[in-house]
Amino acid sequence: MSAPPRSKERPPTAFWLPQLLPVHWLLLAAFLLFYGFAVFALTRDYYLRHPPGPGVTQRGGGAAIGEQLRTALAQGSSSLPPELVATDPLLLAQEAERLFAMGRFAAAVPLYERVLELVPENAEARNDLGLALHYAGNSARGREVLQAGTERSPGFQRIWLSLGFVAAQSEQPEIARAALARARELDPDNPVGEEAARLLEQLATP
Repeated sequence: MSAPPRSKERPPTAFWLPQLLPVHWLLLAAFLLFYGFAVFALTRDYYLRHPPGPGVTQRGGGAAIGEQLRTALAQGSSSLPPELVATDPLLLAQEAERLFAMGRFAAAVPLYERVLELVPENAEARNDLGLALHYAGNSARGREVLQAGTERSPGFQRIWLSLGFVAAQSEQPEIARAALARARELDPDNPVGEEAARLLEQLATP
């Protein structure tokens, strides 16, 4: 007796993939990638065209952005709505850095302050806020911000350098020497440590 013919049905499996050629898989992957980018672009475009209204609260528990922050963003000629920028610390920092680079230090101050409201542990923003205040003519407050930054982030080398620089410019040599010495101690061989050593030499020169 001959063996019964084998069934042509596919044996049951938990999961079955279609038999596609490599080129078909590449096309499928390209489609999924395009689809993902399309969804991202449409979502971003919606929020750019429909920013949060004045009554919408921001992250961190704050109310709608103040007039000072709105003015600063407008002065920066940002293409993004102020309400959108003011809720994103990354965009805020970028706008603040752009204003700082343009020499518009007073306009950069409220942006750095808002970054710190959203991300209090951002030592870089605290450093830049202190410098912006100094260059805007408020060295005393800039020094206070930098001093607080050294206490909050004692391992952040650059803020010690900034405090030393601002203190030296403000004729506070004792504060300047202590801060610059600390900046040099943290890493004497990198550019920040080398700059701290150079400023210390200048202070030592009568």
